[in-house]
Amino acid sequence: MNSSKAKLSAVVSAVVLSSVMSAGAMAADGFYVGGQLQSSTFGHSIERNTGSATSPSITSFAEETDVAVGVHLGYKLHLTDDAFVVAEAFYNDENAETTNINNMLQTQLELNSSYGINFKAGVDVTSKFSVYGIAGATVLDFDIHNSYPFAPPMRSGDTSEVGLSLGAGFEYQVDKQWSVKGEYIQINDLSFDPLPEVAVPGKLNPNEVDFDSLKLSVSYAF
Repeated sequence: MNSSKAKLSAVVSAVVLSSVMSAGAMAADGFYVGGQLQSSTFGHSIERNTGSATSPSITSFAEETDVAVGVHLGYKLHLTDDAFVVAEAFYNDENAETTNINNMLQTQLELNSSYGINFKAGVDVTSKFSVYGIAGATVLDFDIHNSYPFAPPMRSGDTSEVGLSLGAGFEYQVDKQWSVKGEYIQINDLSFDPLPEVAVPGKLNPNEVDFDSLKLSVSYAF
């Protein structure tokens, strides 16, 4: 998606611009805590296979971007003077909503939270600046609301789906305790089942969600 490529380019540009900063000392390895502010984009696609020649399969897509806030707890360990690994648990309070209409079926998704664990591996570019890659598991917790214009009321449910998260980031060390991080993370093609009340037996009706986030966080090392 073009929007995802644009966000990734923004992160890469920030990394290049920030790499000129130097001087100071990196924080010692160990535990850290912090908070984050992020822009979360939540997308939902529906493919409906009616099995009818007069009403063929239709795929529709809806996407929404909103602001989320969260907290994190992690542990950083240098393997060499410059290379390091990190394990980090996180939780975000999300607000993104999508409304997808496909062949008279209206489905609204409300993203409530995202949480999970990320593993990072990176290198120190200078004594204050580092870059890293990210891989982890993210849980998306969201509500599902389905309805037909001719058959009220709306049917509602909820689900929690786990997806592989991949991304990249950078860290700027303000002093030995405080640091600022910027990260881009993406999850693609995470499938979930439709509500039983609107699923058609014997018909394909796959649902998928995409998720990406552009995050700015502040951390304090112990």
